[in-house]
Amino acid sequence: MKKSLYLLIILCSLGGKAQIIQPITQSDLTGIKILPGYTFEGENLSDYLSAAAPLYLEYGLQKLYLNEYVLNQDTINLQVYMMVNSASAFGIYSQSVTDCMIRNIFGSFSCVTPNSIAVVNGPLFIYVQNNTGSQSGQDLCKQLVKLVIDKNPQDIWYAPLLTQSAKAAPFTNTLRYFKGPVGLTKGLPVWLDLFDHINFHMYTMNIYTPEYNGIIARIIFPDEITLNAFITKSNLSVISTTTTPVRTSNGLYRSWFKINDTKILFMETNSANISIKDFLPAVPDNKWLEGD
Repeated sequence: MKKSLYLLIILCSLGGKAQIIQPITQSDLTGIKILPGYTFEGENLSDYLSAAAPLYLEYGLQKLYLNEYVLNQDTINLQVYMMVNSASAFGIYSQSVTDCMIRNIFGSFSCVTPNSIAVVNGPLFIYVQNNTGSQSGQDLCKQLVKLVIDKNPQDIWYAPLLTQSAKAAPFTNTLRYFKGPVGLTKGLPVWLDLFDHINFHMYTMNIYTPEYNGIIARIIFPDEITLNAFITKSNLSVISTTTTPVRTSNGLYRSWFKINDTKILFMETNSANISIKDFLPAVPDNKWLEGD
């Protein structure tokens, strides 16, 4: 069912509290022409997104709002994805952005390319596309993104500190969020077998240096039984935390650190000379220990 974006849209948050999403109107930008907008939800999401639907639905897409704006010779497509929470909005963002020219000018997570802008604003994933490719079109994209953010303020969301280590700082732009096999298939297919029949959600970071490369993950499981099953599938021992690299059947080296009964840090690299212990803080603070 299609509905106009001109109307105020009532959304339900996880807690059931209604949230009003304010649309962009003609009074917001002089001379702007707003073409009919559409809302997709439920089964209509799959119909519209087609092959991309499984990925968005795995991340918890609730509604999708589309609008097209015209100003002078420029035409801009605006897509606002209402996700189940901020982490899921970041997850879709992290799977969608590449070749960013400018990062984080619209909050903690934004990506500007020559023809598009992607932004995380609380549970909203905002994507605008400059159909004409002109500089004036890109300037209009920035105005539209700012309007959506300003008219729809959200609680600030911070991604969890993956390691609290300065060694990881150069690689923060590689941070991604996964919560199921569809996302892994697109973004980290080499780990699909590790998570086969494993319920999880996790943040990952790619590490590249002249001496080694690898992946660090902060993984959260529903219970200790699932955590132990993952460690066993990883060819590691569940008896004690293994911060010393262990060479596994795929020829790579794995190490892990147990934060608590449902949460671990996990590292896979091509070198025996680096392990997760090299990324651990001397004295972990409570925020790092408790964060998801």
